[in-house]
Amino acid sequence: MIIRLALLGALLLAAGAAQAQEGYAAPGFPMLPHRRPLPPATTPLPLRSPVLPRFWHETDPTRQAAGRDQFFEFVSAQAQYPESARPAPDQPNVLMPTGRIFVSIQVRPNGSVRQPPRIVRRELTQPEAAYPPPAIRALDTEAQRVLGALRFVRSPATQDSLVVPMRFIAK
Repeated sequence: MIIRLALLGALLLAAGAAQAQEGYAAPGFPMLPHRRPLPPATTPLPLRSPVLPRFWHETDPTRQAAGRDQFFEFVSAQAQYPESARPAPDQPNVLMPTGRIFVSIQVRPNGSVRQPPRIVRRELTQPEAAYPPPAIRALDTEAQRVLGALRFVRSPATQDSLVVPMRFIAK
């Protein structure tokens, strides 16, 4: 009986030591870092905007036009028609929303955009009731994603407000 208890105690100690070894490093020996799994490839990377000029403050028409072109070039390059706004393969007759969405952004003095940008108005080719609500929400989300990532140069102004039209065309 004593031998059985001793044998059982030895087994328990060995099992406990094996579990303790997992996160333990002896003094003088470094612990190796645990590798975290990489995020899935479908996770979009956060959008980074270059620091854009506040073109609406420019008095020189040439500089104002150049800043506006740079702004709209960035926005049009980043904005994409969202896949979630497209109809499901089993419903090919569902309309895809197309048109313009007007988004109000507020630019802080440090150049960041106050979150979230606010949808002011939609000018779609059909009345909103003709489109599925999730498709319209997908367009709104895409517009907020792109315009929320904008960065502008610093300004002594307290806060600027700007309404940006974004055009979505299904291809």
